[in-house]
Amino acid sequence: MHGNYNMIENELGIDIKLIVRDFGPKITSLSFRMIINKETAKEAAQEVWYEVIKSLPSFKGQSSVSTWIYTIAKRTILRYAKKERIITDSEIDDNFDKPEISYTGDENGRLNWVKEKCDFCLTAFCHCLNNDSRLIFLFKMVARLSYQEISGIMGTSEANIRKILSRSKEKIGNFMNDNCFLYNNDAGCKCRIKKELLKTDLQNEYKKYGKIVDLAGIYVRFEKWLPGKNFWEKYL
Repeated sequence: MHGNYNMIENELGIDIKLIVRDFGPKITSLSFRMIINKETAKEAAQEVWYEVIKSLPSFKGQSSVSTWIYTIAKRTILRYAKKERIITDSEIDDNFDKPEISYTGDENGRLNWVKEKCDFCLTAFCHCLNNDSRLIFLFKMVARLSYQEISGIMGTSEANIRKILSRSKEKIGNFMNDNCFLYNNDAGCKCRIKKELLKTDLQNEYKKYGKIVDLAGIYVRFEKWLPGKNFWEKYL
């Protein structure tokens, strides 16, 4: 397998290791936010790798490497995500009406536990959108792609991408404004781990949230905070 990759690398002038390093973590993040089941998300991320390698010989540089890879990711991840369903407004509200969640582990693990719970909420909030809208949202928030590149990947106009993204940000923002203590410190939110958040070293870990007023800041922060995963590394 290593020899085959090196041959492709030499013929096309594409560094496989750089592809793994630069795109593997983002594809993993996209898969895990698009698909709630972790094993299915992992399969989707790995399948993108197989599709990239399979398509390498036919890549002639008509688009950027980024656009080419994310177009493959779109096709593959949406296929795996076809069984994902939209979480309704009432379901989100009902979840936050449930009892508080308390941390019961070792004190040293509290911070990571809090971050993981918050990160799960970010993924759940995304599921108030249909699959296409959620992927567009994540292309912007997680992959940090331009409107023009998202337009090319999704095969629709840039104006339409902007419209879909605006509506998606408003919908998710409204939920987070009502329910997320980190997004809106002053709201009478119903965050189920608020007490655990307050026990955490907010001064050092979360004070920057006071300066973040948009969704992009929230998602970028968590992409940096949580241990990065790259399910493509195993193939090198």
